[in-house]
Amino acid sequence: MSNLATLQIDSEMDSVTESQPNSLAVQVEQARQTLLALLLENKQTNALIINRFLHDLNSGVDCSDLIVAKNSEDYKRLLQLLVNSQAANKNNPVLYVENNGQDKVVQAENVVQLMGSEFAQQPLVARSVNRLLYSLHLLPVFLMDSAAQADGVLSADTEDSADFKKRLGKAKRDLRSLRQQMISANTGLVAFVAHKYKTSNLSFEDLMQEGLVGLIKAVDRFDPDRGICFSTYAIYWIRQAISRLIVKQEKIVRLPVALAEKAATVFEAMRSCYLKYERWPSIAELKLACDLSEQEIKTISSYYQATHSLDAAIGDDDDNLELMAKMQQHQFSLPLDELIDQDLAQYVDKAVASLPEKQAAILTMRFGLRDHTEMTLQAVADQLHVTRERVRQIQNEALKKLKQQFGFDLMLFLEPKDG
Repeated sequence: MSNLATLQIDSEMDSVTESQPNSLAVQVEQARQTLLALLLENKQTNALIINRFLHDLNSGVDCSDLIVAKNSEDYKRLLQLLVNSQAANKNNPVLYVENNGQDKVVQAENVVQLMGSEFAQQPLVARSVNRLLYSLHLLPVFLMDSAAQADGVLSADTEDSADFKKRLGKAKRDLRSLRQQMISANTGLVAFVAHKYKTSNLSFEDLMQEGLVGLIKAVDRFDPDRGICFSTYAIYWIRQAISRLIVKQEKIVRLPVALAEKAATVFEAMRSCYLKYERWPSIAELKLACDLSEQEIKTISSYYQATHSLDAAIGDDDDNLELMAKMQQHQFSLPLDELIDQDLAQYVDKAVASLPEKQAAILTMRFGLRDHTEMTLQAVADQLHVTRERVRQIQNEALKKLKQQFGFDLMLFLEPKDG
């Protein structure tokens, strides 16, 4: 089955057509930008949002809870790119400092620290700071919380200030309402993904609750300008949230004392493999990762209650036929694989076409981008008459280029296997 995902969704579900979620997504993004623009427009709320942003960063809040970024390193990379993109204007005092008579672009972290200084009150500097904040894609929750906090700070003793408070309140309510509509419209997608997993330790309600967390993350981070359908994008976040809950909640039966200290390493390796590849590692992989004997690995791993996904093969006689394919077709009359083929494939093709010929050919074969038949590293190596390791190197180089050029969204759908 292609890594681009082959999912189907029940026509009876509450989920709406693809055009409606994307239309809602556009409205959510417009409402987010409107609220941000208002917060940056007023001097008091501008200072408030900057101080909140700096406080949260300095307090150790994960930046992925504030902006669209995977982690701190991704945030720093993104911020530096934004700084560099504005560096053409050498009259910009935020972006340039004098260094022994030479202009030099400042480091991104320094720009952020400047946001809260008196220096940032200068008109030129303030405009540059606002452009950076606007480009960082601050998440809706952060903006709505900031607007709520601003309501208690702003005075309404003049006509202008009263009007601003009114506009700010409306912008906050509009964003909250549209965001909730977007979440409600796609709860059926969460239910479908939750049904895919079978575990004795978690109820369907538990899986639904965690899946909704993933859906909310997708709603807050989706960029309608990228050309990907929302359902396609949301699947990743929903599955990630549910998978992490399953791994976290799996019961570990009490181990013999002699193996207890070694078990943590094995269990962590098993969890990491499941979270990364959504499969449990082989004994050989665990031996390599944990530096333990095969017998120790077998004993420890036997105490771990594995989760059985509906993606697992039913049996040897079925030639790896999956349970999804056994479900009655009339229950799934709106296949998401069609959605992916028609919308995501165009986006992926455009990205892959930007690569050198050999890199594009290897990704096409590895991920089945043409015929949905994935090839192992060895199969690609045999076809191109190169070594397996060389294919892996070229593949990783190509993926790195795509990540740099097209961003995190595309990488959600290209997950290499070691085969």
